[in-house]
Amino acid sequence: MKLAPVLTFDGNCSDAIAFYTKVFDGKEVKVQTYGDNIENLQKEHTPVSEKWQDKIMHASIALPDDGSHIYLQDKMENAPFHYGVDTVIALEFADTEEMDKIYHRLQEGGTVEIPIHKAFWHAMYAVITDKFKRRWILNCQIVSID
Repeated sequence: MKLAPVLTFDGNCSDAIAFYTKVFDGKEVKVQTYGDNIENLQKEHTPVSEKWQDKIMHASIALPDDGSHIYLQDKMENAPFHYGVDTVIALEFADTEEMDKIYHRLQEGGTVEIPIHKAFWHAMYAVITDKFKRRWILNCQIVSID
C-alpha cells in the first residue's frame, strides 16, 4: 500500500502542479480539466461554467523514488474552499541531502516554521508552510531508534 495525499486548490492548481513537480522532481504529470470531462459532469447535473473548464479536476504527479504520487485538484466551481490548516503532510527521507534539497524548494514563497535541526529523537527535522499554505513536516532519521 502507498499513501497518496490529495491537495485541493481554489482555482490555482495549475500553478501548484508546476511548483510541486519542481520541488519533488516529479517524473510524470497527468492532468484532466473540468472541460475534459464536461459531458460526464453534465450527465451528473454538475454545472461547470466556461471560465472554470480549464481548472484541474484531477492531476497526478509521480514521485521519483518509490512509485508514490501526489494528487491535486481544483475544488468544484461553487463549492466552499477551506485551506488545510489542520492537515500536515509528513515526508520521511532516507538521507539528509534529499531532505535539504526539498526543504529549500518548499520554502520558496513559504514560511519556515521550524528550521532544519537535530531533534531529540535522533533525526533531522523541520516544518514549513509552503506558498500554497500547506504544512509539511520533513524528517530524516539519522540514528536508528529501533
